Amino acid sequence: MHCRIRPVRRVPSLMPRRPGAGPDRGAPACAAAAAFLILAGFVPAPAYAPPADRSLPALVFVSRQPPRGAQVTQLPGFGPVGRALVTGGRLLVRERDGRVRSLLPEGAFFDVSDPSVSWDGMRVAFAATPAPDSAWRIWVIGRDGGGLTAVTREDADIAPAAGGRADDFDPCWLPDGRLCFASTRSAGVAELAGLPVTNLWAVHADGTGLRRITSDRNGAEEPGVDPATGRVVYARWWFNRYRALDHDAFGITTDSARAVAADAVNLWHAISVQPDGDGGRLAGGDPRERTAQEAYQPVVLAGGTLVGVAAAHAALEPAAGPTRLVAFPGGIGPARWLTGPGTRNPGSALAPAALPDGRIVFALDPNGRGDYGLYVMKADGSRLARVLDLPGTLELDAAVLAPRPRPPVVVAQLEAPPARPPDAGAEELRRAARTFRFDCLNVFANAPVDAPFPDAPPLQRDVRIRFYATLARPGAEGGDTLVLVREAAVEPSGAVHQDGMPADTPLFEQLVDAEGRVLRSSHGIAHVPGFNAARAGTGTKCVGCHAGHSAIAVPVSYLRAKWVNAAPSAAVSASSVAPGGAGARAAVDRRARGRAAEVAWIAAAESHESLRLAWPWPIEVRAVVLHPPARDAASGTALRIERCEVLLSRAGVEVGRLSVPRPLAPGGTRIACDPMLVDAVEIRPLRVRGRVEGRRAAALAEVEVDARMVEK
Repeated sequence: MHCRIRPVRRVPSLMPRRPGAGPDRGAPACAAAAAFLILAGFVPAPAYAPPADRSLPALVFVSRQPPRGAQVTQLPGFGPVGRALVTGGRLLVRERDGRVRSLLPEGAFFDVSDPSVSWDGMRVAFAATPAPDSAWRIWVIGRDGGGLTAVTREDADIAPAAGGRADDFDPCWLPDGRLCFASTRSAGVAELAGLPVTNLWAVHADGTGLRRITSDRNGAEEPGVDPATGRVVYARWWFNRYRALDHDAFGITTDSARAVAADAVNLWHAISVQPDGDGGRLAGGDPRERTAQEAYQPVVLAGGTLVGVAAAHAALEPAAGPTRLVAFPGGIGPARWLTGPGTRNPGSALAPAALPDGRIVFALDPNGRGDYGLYVMKADGSRLARVLDLPGTLELDAAVLAPRPRPPVVVAQLEAPPARPPDAGAEELRRAARTFRFDCLNVFANAPVDAPFPDAPPLQRDVRIRFYATLARPGAEGGDTLVLVREAAVEPSGAVHQDGMPADTPLFEQLVDAEGRVLRSSHGIAHVPGFNAARAGTGTKCVGCHAGHSAIAVPVSYLRAKWVNAAPSAAVSASSVAPGGAGARAAVDRRARGRAAEVAWIAAAESHESLRLAWPWPIEVRAVVLHPPARDAASGTALRIERCEVLLSRAGVEVGRLSVPRPLAPGGTRIACDPMLVDAVEIRPLRVRGRVEGRRAAALAEVEVDARMVEK
C-alpha cells in the first residue's frame, strides 16, 4: 500500500557554516543554497571527493547529524542507547561515478537509518521517523526514489516499552522476500539501565504476516543474512544478573558478595538462527576468551568470515566508547583486529558491509573527533581508502545498491510465538502449553583438540541440572522475576533429556553436584551467564556445557555422544618436569599446536619418564590418542617419539598394556583397545630422538582419552 507522506520540519542544513560566522551570521544564505541543491536532487559537495572508484558499486547510505547536548557521547543507530536516537538525517545514494543524490522526497522524514537492499537490487528498506518525538518505523522505497511504502505501523501488536514508545529499526531482507527487523514492541525491560528489550520480528514487504521470531531476554538487534546458509545472524545482549549460589536449594543470588566467583559477562555477541527463530547457536567469536566474543553489527562475508564491531564498553551502554572492527575467519576462532590500536587503520569504526569483490565498506572516524565518513578496505584490513565524507555529518550504514546472489531460502515451519513475553505466574509457566524438548547429549563433552572452545566441566557423578526462566515484570527491579522451572538428575552418561520445557521464554541452566555445589572447570562454573530460548515444538540438541558449546558438531546418535575426551577431567602427575615448561597439565589442555614450552609436558630427561592420568572412579576407556610436540625450528624443537607404551590400571592393579611400536604421527596417533574399566592411564615414552626446546627430553603435546561414564 502506498502512503501519503506528511511534510515535516526540514532536516538542519548539511552545508558547512562559514568559519568565524556566529549562530545566525551567514546562515540564511547557506540554508537557501542547501535547500536549492536538495530540491534539485543534488547533495552539497563532499569535504573529501576522491576520483570516482569505478570498482565500487552504487551505495545507499545515511547522512545523519551528530548528537548534541546530553547525547553527544552516543552514536546514532548504534547500541541500546543510540539505536533509536533521533538527530536528523537523509537517505542518500552514491552512484558508481561518484555522484551523490537524495533517495527520498524532501521533507518526507526527519531522520533515517539502517538501509538494506533487496536481493534483486530494486528496493531499499530502511527505518525512519517523521518527527523528533515520533517512533521509528520500517519503510520501503524503490531504487529510483518511487513507490515509498510503509511496512510497519502502530497496531495492536505494539506494547509500549520503557519510555512509552515502541520503535522498529535495523531492517534486512530475508531470502524469501520478507523483512526481518529489530523492535522494542514487546514491552520488556532489559536487566541493565532500564532500557527497552529488543527482539527480532519478520514481516512481508506489504506489512502483512507480522510475527516475532526471537525471545531474547535483554536484546536482539542488527540482523543480517549468512549468504551461504540463509540463516539470520544478529547481535544478542549476553548478560544475566542472576548469579550462582552454592549449597542453596534455589541456587541463585543477585548479591555479588554472596555469589560464586565467576567471570563477569556483559557484551553483545553474534548469534545465528533459522528465519523462524529455531536452531540458535553462536555465529562467531573465540569462546576461550570473553572479550574475544564481542561482535555487534555482525556481517558474514562470502568466504564465511564474520566481521563485527567491538567497543571499549562491551555492553555499549551507557556509551560505547571507541569502536573497532574485528574479524573471525571461519566464524569460530581467534579474533583478527582490522581497525583500531595496533593496526594500520586508527580511529573508531562501525557498520561494516560486504562488497561483491570481497572488500568491506564501513564507517570510520579516523581522528576520533566524531566525524564518520565511508571507507573501504580488504577483508584483511589492508588497502584502506576513503570513499565519501560530507561536511559536518555522519555517513553511516552503507549497503550495496545492486543485485546480489540470493542465499538459500529456509522455509519457516514453526508458528509465530506470542507477540509479548510470558507474564503468567510461576505455576502457569511450569504447566506451559507451548513447550519444547531439551536434549543435551552429554554435558561433559569436549570439543576436539585445538578447537577454540573451553573445557567442559570435569566428569562427575550425581550431577543435577536446574532450569530457570524469567517472567516479564517491567515494573519490578531488573524488569523480571525468576522462576526455578525444574531440577532434574543428569544421567550417569552425562545426558539430559527433558520434555515439557517452556518455549519462547528466556531460560538459563546450572549444573550442581550432590551437595548443591555448582560444577567448576578450569575455565569457570557451569552456570549460563546469559539467556537462551527455544521455539515451541522443537528440540534443543547440543553437547557440552561451556562457552560456545552450541557451535560444536553434535554426534549423530546418543550412543556416540556418550564417548568423550576424559583427559581434561583427570588429575595429572609426571615423573619429572623440565624447568621453564608449562607442567604436566599442559598435556591435557586440549592444545597440541603451538610452542612446546606453552602447550606440552616436557620431562627433565629423555628416558625413564612417564605421565599419569587418574580419575576418582572407574571410567570405560576404548582408546588413547598421543600427540607429539609440533616441529618448531625457532625454539629448537624437532622431537621424534619412536616408541611408547600405555598402561591401564584400576585400583592400583594393571588391567591392560598397549604397545605403540611406531613413531607418533604429527596429528596424533590413536591406540585403540577393547573397552575396559580403568581409573588411571600411564604413558611411557620408551624411545625418543631429537630435541624439544633445545634439550634432549621426553615430551607429549597432548593426550586424549576416549572414554565414557558408567553406572556405579
